[in-house]
Amino acid sequence: PGEVVEGVVASVSGDEALVDLGGRSAGVLSLREASEEGTGVAVGDRVVAAVVQPEGPDGRVILSTRRARSRRQWARMADLAKSGEVVEAEVVGANRGGLVVDLGLRGFIPLSQLAYVGGIGGRGAEPPDWLRDYIGKRVPLKVIEADQRRDRLILSEKAAAQQLRRQRKEEASSQLVEGEVLDGTVASVTTFGVFVDVGAADGLVHRSEITWDKGIEPTTLYRPGDAVRVLVTAVDRERGRISLSIKRLEEDPWIRAPHVLAVGSDVDATVTRVMPYGAFARVSTGIEGLIHISEVAPRRIASPAEVVHPGELVRVRVVAIDPERRRLSLSIRQAAGNVMYATRTEQDANV
Repeated sequence: PGEVVEGVVASVSGDEALVDLGGRSAGVLSLREASEEGTGVAVGDRVVAAVVQPEGPDGRVILSTRRARSRRQWARMADLAKSGEVVEAEVVGANRGGLVVDLGLRGFIPLSQLAYVGGIGGRGAEPPDWLRDYIGKRVPLKVIEADQRRDRLILSEKAAAQQLRRQRKEEASSQLVEGEVLDGTVASVTTFGVFVDVGAADGLVHRSEITWDKGIEPTTLYRPGDAVRVLVTAVDRERGRISLSIKRLEEDPWIRAPHVLAVGSDVDATVTRVMPYGAFARVSTGIEGLIHISEVAPRRIASPAEVVHPGELVRVRVVAIDPERRRLSLSIRQAAGNVMYATRTEQDANV
């Protein structure tokens, strides 16, 4: 029993069709069952059916088209589970545990495998309204378990949605061109960068590509939902990664630095970091220089932290600038009108 055979309808009588199984024997097929399966049977038709009862004393084999179709469907579900292919199915029922779908076989989508799970709400056996709203709709699904012996077919809308999202991202990335400027929306912000939705896919603006300034936390600049314009800097189609930049849409500040920061000029700067060997200070967007410990104060100090602190505004003199190496040397000690320097000078004069 259970073997799937193929034969030709030899005759039709009453509610039965006699099927020639190749001279070995004859099979009997229920016309009512065939009709319920949506299959009309006439003399000369080829039919595929499963053996329900092997050849009896009368030499006839009892056949079933319904069981044959079921076996084919289970074999297809097993193939889908292996291949990971996404299929669509209509939702035909709902309960508090999930959704029932029709794939030629009845399958089940547990709540944990839905792409969206609303509030369960209420009590008793009745499913919530948001689950009942699925009934009659076709949804994309992946087969995650197909066990014919246990009559168990489990599907996942969540896994299908994730796969379709990856496919859309791959398709979108295949159309992107390095150097292209796009308008997008901030999807999420992390300590290492900003993810931007540029249509069907998300790209990453690494923290080093957000602004020309150093040491700025992405979370202080952007929030999810912010509109942003980005430059496509790299597309890795194999890995499905899109690299973006915000800062490169603006001119590199070091290009104009020599024209606005003349050696010997005095400017205001904001201390950004204090290190044992000196302090770093930002003189303009993207331009940061080092105040060596020997240039922090007119007197010998053990640590720059004795004099300056992050966030403090100081007056500095431009001592040297090297645009190619992106280096700027500054001095608080040499800046004209520096209160710290003037006070020290007056003390020296009174000695």
